[in-house]
Amino acid sequence: MMFKKILWATDFSEHAHNAGLRALQCVQCSEGSLYALTVVDPEDLPIILGNIPDPFIPSTQVEEMEHRLEKEYEQRVQDHLKHTVEALGETTVPVNTLLRVGTPWKEIVRVAKEIDATLIVVGSHGKHSLEELLFGSTVENVTKHAPCPVLVVRGAPATGLK
Repeated sequence: MMFKKILWATDFSEHAHNAGLRALQCVQCSEGSLYALTVVDPEDLPIILGNIPDPFIPSTQVEEMEHRLEKEYEQRVQDHLKHTVEALGETTVPVNTLLRVGTPWKEIVRVAKEIDATLIVVGSHGKHSLEELLFGSTVENVTKHAPCPVLVVRGAPATGLK
C-alpha cells in the first residue's frame, strides 16, 4: 500500500521532529503529499483578559483585544510550524501546514478524516509526559481512534533523506 496523504502531527518536541523526518521519507518514497499538523490545547492559549476586571476598558474593547491576542498567538504558532517543516531539510515534496485548537488526539483524528489521510506519523513521546501518564497519551488515543494506520516513531531515522 502506498501512502499518498501522510499526516504528521507535531508538538515541536524532539520525538516529533524525528517523526517528521520519517514522514518526509515516507512521502518521498510514495510521491505523495505531507500534511504537518500542530494542535494548540486551549489550556495553552494566552491568558484571557476578560478574567481580569478593568473598569477603564469597555467589555467590547476587551473582547477585541482577546481576539487579537489569540490571532497573534495562532500566527506565531503557524510561523513556528513552517520553520519546523523547513528544518526537516531540503525537499521538493509539497507540505501543507495546519493548525487546530482543541484536544490534540481528537484534532489529529479529525484532520486525518478531513484530508482522507492514508497514514498518520507521530513521535512516541510528547511534551506533556506526566499528564499523559495520568490521563492516557495522545499517541495511545490516536492509535485507538485513527481512520488509517499510525506510525509511531521512537528515534531518528537511520538513513538520510533523498
